[in-house]
Amino acid sequence: MRRAIASALGALVLVAGVLVFAAAPASAAAQWICFGSPIPANHVITRIDGNGCNRSGANYIEPVRDGIWTCLGSPVPDPYVITRLQANGCGSVGRYLELPRDGQWICLGSPMPAGYVITRLQPNGCGSVGSYIELPRDGIWTCLGSPVPDPYVITRLQANGCGSVGRYLELPRDGQWICLGSPLPAGYVITRTDPRGCGGGGSNYIVRA
Repeated sequence: MRRAIASALGALVLVAGVLVFAAAPASAAAQWICFGSPIPANHVITRIDGNGCNRSGANYIEPVRDGIWTCLGSPVPDPYVITRLQANGCGSVGRYLELPRDGQWICLGSPMPAGYVITRLQPNGCGSVGSYIELPRDGIWTCLGSPVPDPYVITRLQANGCGSVGRYLELPRDGQWICLGSPLPAGYVITRTDPRGCGGGGSNYIVRA
């Protein structure tokens, strides 16, 4: 019984022969906070009360989790993405947050999670244009505007491809032509250029340093 009470309230610590109460560390919890208060890290706004805090307005915040509706204006903690929008939801537009995964549609305006690429766009999708994200692999077509995760390089361009110009990603290798504008991977140098390469956009020949 004493152990249960101690664990609920804190801890009893022996200091110089005297038992001293040490408060348990506060854990972040769901709560109402007034407009203007900073949102704690890894928390999101899930409800708004315009009459809260003596009619100055209040936000209800909760720890973020995989699969949660949030209000427009709520932070989107890393690495979460927005996968659905709800018209007339909280803050005028509700936003559904999930953890990123390989092969997932995300909404326009969603953060792009680190280490992923965009391989398809959907007109009239979530937020007007949905983006399909995947984990990169050696030999994958991506959309213009997609990140190029390290250490991948762009080796081909496709006119009228995804996002107007498709970009083909490969892992770097010794003796390889890459498109102008492609990242130069660490440990490689450029030894030749071809202004007509990559469909006329120019290319660089890389070898290991």
